[in-house]
Amino acid sequence: MMHSGTRRRGALAVIVVLAVSACAQARLPQPEVTMRKPEPPVGGVPVDDRGTGLVGPAGGAMLGMAIGTGGGTEWAVAAGVAAGYLVGGSEGPKLTGMPARARNDAIAKMMTVPLREPVTWFTAQDKASGKITPTREFVDERGRTCREFVEWRTIRAMNGHTSGTACL
Repeated sequence: MMHSGTRRRGALAVIVVLAVSACAQARLPQPEVTMRKPEPPVGGVPVDDRGTGLVGPAGGAMLGMAIGTGGGTEWAVAAGVAAGYLVGGSEGPKLTGMPARARNDAIAKMMTVPLREPVTWFTAQDKASGKITPTREFVDERGRTCREFVEWRTIRAMNGHTSGTACL
């Protein structure tokens, strides 16, 4: 004869197994992602900044120093840094391990949210985070639903921004 405690443990084990299998099956499908190469700075010469994202802001700061005069130099440098970051950065540091998995899950979720609604991800151990925002939806020549997106990411204080297309 089974004790009621044994029955409870057995029922609990079944519930845990069902919950774990439901979570495993609930994962969103992973879209095929195509990233755009960062736009090269003025002159069309691509610059490899090794994922630091510093080439654009540094170039903007130097341009601001050259343009600014007197008390306006600081403002010109700040404006140059901001413009350089927007124009000439890189996609940022390469993602591996947990940050790459968190980003892939965020891209899958990005396929389900309304346009212009950002999806964020974060991993505390790697001090990594990102924001992926869908900007446009369309159907490609293969009949897949696709979304263009922009992405901002930070890993251990190194920033990057890029864009791409994801299709299901």
